[in-house]
This record gives sequence, C-alpha cells and structure tokens, in this order.
Amino acid sequence: MRGSSAAVLYQQIGKAIQALRKQHKPKMSQQVLAEAIGVSRASIANIERGYHHVQIHVLYDLSVALEVEPHDLLPHPNNNTVESNLPADVTKELNPKERVAVGRLLQDRHQGESK
Repeated sequence: MRGSSAAVLYQQIGKAIQALRKQHKPKMSQQVLAEAIGVSRASIANIERGYHHVQIHVLYDLSVALEVEPHDLLPHPNNNTVESNLPADVTKELNPKERVAVGRLLQDRHQGESK
C-alpha cells in the first residue's frame, strides 16, 4: 500500500469511527470512548482525523465499545460508504450496527442489479 493510499485508508477508518461514535445511542463523546478502550481522548481525536494509525487490537477494542463488528470500521474496497445510501429518516431509527447491516444489504443489492 502506497503512502497516500494508506493515509486515505486511515482517514476513512477515522471517519467511520467518528460517525459510529456520534450515532451511538446514547451519543458517545471522545472521552467516553477513550476511557472504554484505555487510550487518551487525544488519541481518539487523532484516530478520527486519520493521523494515528490504528493497531489491530485497538480496532477490536473500538468495535466492542461501539457495539459493531471490527469490519464495520473498515472501508469497503470500492470506497463507498454503505451508510450514505440510507435516507436520514431511516438512519435515525436504527442503531449503528443496524445501519451498517442495512447499508451493506442495499449496496450488495445495488451491485447485483448493475452486473
């Protein structure tokens, strides 16, 4: 993986973590997430900005704290965010794990239709 593509990957991971943290019910602050996984709030801020490269064990800890699967924190290889396909009224009715699952179902369905 080249440097610039690695930077984009970590930015996408950070955006996913931030989105899931904010969508968590109840809404989770960076401080609460940091305490849940045993890192500093500044580390969470840097991870969300894509400045800090997330170690695999931290990714697992984040997924547990956010109540999602570890792969839900990783970008899909085609670089589309699965949740962006969902209408706003639907997303606010679903928890983060449900949003990801429904988004993936819609994305898989859309990809199947375009083949």
